[in-house]
Amino acid sequence: MRAVALDFERRALVEREVAAPEIARDDHVLFRVVEVGVCGTDRELASFRLGYPPEGESILVLGHEAAGRVIEVGAAVTSLRPGDCVVPMIRRGCSPPCPCCARRRSDLCVSGKYRERGIFGLHGYFCEMAVDSERDLITVPERLAEFAVLAEPLSVVEKAIQTAMKFREEPPVTAGVLGAGPVGLLAAMALRARGLDVWLYSLEPENHPRARLAEQIGARYVRSLDFPADIVVEATGAAQAAFAAIRCLTPLGICALLGADTGEGRVSFRDLVVGNRIVFGSVNASPEAFSLAIEDLGRFDPAMLRKLIERRPFSAFPESIAAPSSGTAKIAHVIH
Repeated sequence: MRAVALDFERRALVEREVAAPEIARDDHVLFRVVEVGVCGTDRELASFRLGYPPEGESILVLGHEAAGRVIEVGAAVTSLRPGDCVVPMIRRGCSPPCPCCARRRSDLCVSGKYRERGIFGLHGYFCEMAVDSERDLITVPERLAEFAVLAEPLSVVEKAIQTAMKFREEPPVTAGVLGAGPVGLLAAMALRARGLDVWLYSLEPENHPRARLAEQIGARYVRSLDFPADIVVEATGAAQAAFAAIRCLTPLGICALLGADTGEGRVSFRDLVVGNRIVFGSVNASPEAFSLAIEDLGRFDPAMLRKLIERRPFSAFPESIAAPSSGTAKIAHVIH
């Protein structure tokens, strides 16, 4: 079957034929991959700054944002049947399991020996078919199938917001989101759905399609970091923006860092202490966060969700991975 992969020997992004997967255990589910989303992580992988192939192999099939249709289920599978729409969770826990992985929270793995489909040591979903354990698949209602490819990036948002809400001592009123990419726009939608006033910061001009999308979502699009926010979600990948985000926090404010990399900057620890402010990092997502993502997809305006997705054919992967979309938020490649 066709697959898009990284060749670590040639250090190249390639399309190649790989063996089709088969059910090997009673809890396995074989599914046809319908769509695969592309994000900044895929672009980092393709520049060979991140990731590694399965042990003993020199290629890694890309793709960690996927939606599929069940083809066949193992004898022990009870929650899925052929035709169901599913999205896979990405991280697989360490073995033997650390305490977090043992309770199905591999997103909190403390050993660092986890693996991730399409990123670290396991093939991904930019291919025609895949097999996963029943426990690693989330069912998507049929009415939301056209938006299922958004579930994985939204799950990252859901985990961050859920964590921030647990930390917050008083109900939040205002929120700031940094970045108008897929994660940023989905974060703005999720926070608006919870009734918060949302500022969305990015550097695109105000007439840019993403800026207009932010406004249509109900967020206030801004190009300067001078707003007060009870919760801030950083989704830019830029350390300087993250430092500035911390300075936007109100007393009791919570800042979730989702993408910022290494950088130097200044932050007042005294302000953090005196204002009871909290800064935390978050990565990946729990089964609960994936379920919350499906719930929120059902709450969001379908017209807005459609505007977030730009669908491209399988063969257009070199252009998609080389550069982000200039307009819509999420590029999704149609496999079938």
